[in-house]
Amino acid sequence: MRLILGDSVDKLKELEDNSVDSIVTDPPYGLSFMGKKWDYDVPSQEIFEECLRVLKPGGYLLSFAGSRTYHRMAVRVEDAGFEIRDQIMWIYGSGFPKSHNISKGIDKKGGQNLSWFIDYVLEFAEEKNISKKELTMLFPSKNGKPTGWLWNKKNSQGITLEQYNTIKDFLDLPFDSVEEAERKIIGKKHAGIGSGKTYAFTENNSGNKNTEIDITAPSTDLAKQWNGWGTALKPAHEPIVMARKPLSEKTVVDNVLEWGTGGINIDESRVETDDKLGGGATKGSVLSIDGFDRPWMHDEEKMKAFGDKMKEKVEHAQILGRFPANIIFDEEAGKILNEQSGTLKSGDMPGKYKGWGKHGIYGSADNELQQTYYGDIGGASRFFYCPKTSKRDRNEGLDGSERKSVQPKKNNHPTVKPTDLMLYLIRLVTPKGGTTLDPFMGSGSTGKAAIRGGFDFIGIEREKEYMEIAEARTQYETDNPYSEEKEERIQINKNANKFF
Repeated sequence: MRLILGDSVDKLKELEDNSVDSIVTDPPYGLSFMGKKWDYDVPSQEIFEECLRVLKPGGYLLSFAGSRTYHRMAVRVEDAGFEIRDQIMWIYGSGFPKSHNISKGIDKKGGQNLSWFIDYVLEFAEEKNISKKELTMLFPSKNGKPTGWLWNKKNSQGITLEQYNTIKDFLDLPFDSVEEAERKIIGKKHAGIGSGKTYAFTENNSGNKNTEIDITAPSTDLAKQWNGWGTALKPAHEPIVMARKPLSEKTVVDNVLEWGTGGINIDESRVETDDKLGGGATKGSVLSIDGFDRPWMHDEEKMKAFGDKMKEKVEHAQILGRFPANIIFDEEAGKILNEQSGTLKSGDMPGKYKGWGKHGIYGSADNELQQTYYGDIGGASRFFYCPKTSKRDRNEGLDGSERKSVQPKKNNHPTVKPTDLMLYLIRLVTPKGGTTLDPFMGSGSTGKAAIRGGFDFIGIEREKEYMEIAEARTQYETDNPYSEEKEERIQINKNANKFF
């Protein structure tokens, strides 16, 4: 395992050609999330070209993206030389809307449209030889520099009542003052992310449910007209670019034999089911039964014996699970889906035969029973992978350690992904024991997952504060083996973590 501090633009160049089996990463989305400079843009085409170079032929790239900027990510990946193979959709129920309440915004402006005011002021100031700097100095920031109230017009943010009244009085303009319209309180609700209120975060990033905020009714006529209108939907999915480096060999099979890459691990990524559920693959071959390896005979008695033996084999086979889909739900989204779908029951379906039919009348191909499907009961989420989340997952390995810096003990990275989700993605595209690369490691979720699954890992991170967190989390995972079957640590080494 290698954790590398530095910019991916530079550090990727230090890796050898065709040296990693897969790339699984959660890079910047280009949203300036929480004002972070590292999220100013999606990764450049140059970075993805370096990813292509270090990836083995046929190796897969899985890159998370934002719903608004996915197209930019996908285009850069494709322009770098990758083949876009699919899109995986990560759907979650914990997203929070950042929607501006238009009705409240109108009442804050006193129910008036003030968009004309900035143009008027700029023309007035030009006539009176008053500089823009003089006007902007009316609203100094905390560091004493002028704030950009003129910038607001460029970005369609309008002008506040404070700005309007202050400028009007400063220039002695012949307009009435405008006051914010008072809204009537009609109820209370628990504060949540996106409410505009300050509240505490729990370990899993949930808002403090004990904080209440007011529910208000519109006051002015314009606010009543636009009551219930906002500016954004609740985010509930993140698309994942699924791309592959072009094969070096003529076929996928030849490429797998040459490099160990080119395919995806279907069976290891199947959705778990109970025994005898529809759509599952069976463990152990049911295509060849002892004494009936050549079911070409026309003897009805032998054919019936063959069918009975086949049915018995299928019924007692261990079910591996449903074929993996390109949609993944988190636990909360899965529960929401089940609430909407209710309890469903799938009907029984007889197995399908490959070759010359059930009774063996024509042809010479093997008469193989491909699958017998059994009815099952449950919610719609049973058809999709729903990785479990843990409150401890985010900060595990960061508490009780000796710290080298002033960084907090908690994981303060804003976009941490669940370890189970990252391990599922790694397994999907990485050969057993292979090396996966994350050129935007963040707090180390991909590395933590790789260690848990027995993969080698290379991670690159530019920010020192996140590198320290990643080091602590991956070291903790190394020193405290985890049992996926039992969903618990096999052992706990409390003295292992010495990164902080």
